[in-house]
This record gives sequence, structure tokens and C-alpha cells, in this order.
Amino acid sequence: MTFGRRLQQVRKAAGLSQEQLGELVGMSRQAVSKWETEQAAPDIDTLALLCGVLGVSADELLGRDVPARPEDQETDLAGCVRLNAAKRCFTAGWITALVGVVLLVLELFSLIVIQFVNAEIHHSWRTEAMEYAREGPMPMIFGITIAVIAAGAVLAAGGLFSMNGKRLPQKSKAA
Repeated sequence: MTFGRRLQQVRKAAGLSQEQLGELVGMSRQAVSKWETEQAAPDIDTLALLCGVLGVSADELLGRDVPARPEDQETDLAGCVRLNAAKRCFTAGWITALVGVVLLVLELFSLIVIQFVNAEIHHSWRTEAMEYAREGPMPMIFGITIAVIAAGAVLAAGGLFSMNGKRLPQKSKAA
């Protein structure tokens, strides 16, 4: 496998775009693209930056054989890509569910506002704000919000299930 292909796989496994990686190492997106297509190669200083940002050794990035260490056995690129996707799925799921809960709370508070507005306009007052939940578009709005919460929960559970208790390898902090 070529350097460019390895760089592309490691970059994607880290969840970075070419532009993001370029910014992190002080280069342009076009420079990263040229490295990945083997039209150019980074200098030694940039290679060191790439290794630090991507959390891999220069040997791994250059494709040199490195003896496997027990703690690194789960750091194969395909595994990292799957694990990163599962982590993103979990994050997107719980954020979606959280947004749904916030919307539901806002909708419940809107029932109280509707109660006061109705009292001002029609000079009628219902004793419970929840009575307004049965009128107009509110049942549909509540239904959609509950569906968003459920979808977020399912997405988060799927991501969590896909991770199987595994974590992405931590990037080593070089002094």
C-alpha cells in the first residue's frame, strides 16, 4: 500500500477531512490531496506533525513493518473506521434525543402560553393547560417530537451496541 493510500485511510479513520487535516498541520487542502494522490510528499517536519495529529508512528504511516505490540492489536485501520462511525452514530443519537426532549419541554410550556392567550382573546379559561394538547396541531406536534426522541434513542443504542465497549486508541502526547 502506498503512503498516500495509508494517509487517506488514517485521516478518514480519525474522522478528518482533507481541509481539516491541512489546517492542523499548517498546509492547504490541495497539499493533502497531492500527498494522498502521490503527486507530492510532505517534508520531514510536516510528516512529524501528521504523525502527531493522526496518532500514528512514522513507521506506520510510511508502511514500514513494525512489530505488533499487544496494546496496539485493535488499532487496525478498518477497525478504527468502524469504531469511529459507531462513536459518531452514538453521539448523533443522544444529541437527537436530547434535542427532542428540549423540544418536548418547550411544547409543554407552550401549552401554558396558549392557555393565557386563549384567556385574553376569548375570555375563556380552561383549568388545565393539558386540555389544549388535544386541540389543533398539538397531537401531531407531540407525536413528531416523541418520534424524534425515539429515533435518537435507537440511533444512540445502535452506536453503543456497535462499539461493544471498545474505545478509539488515544493519541500519544509527545513532549
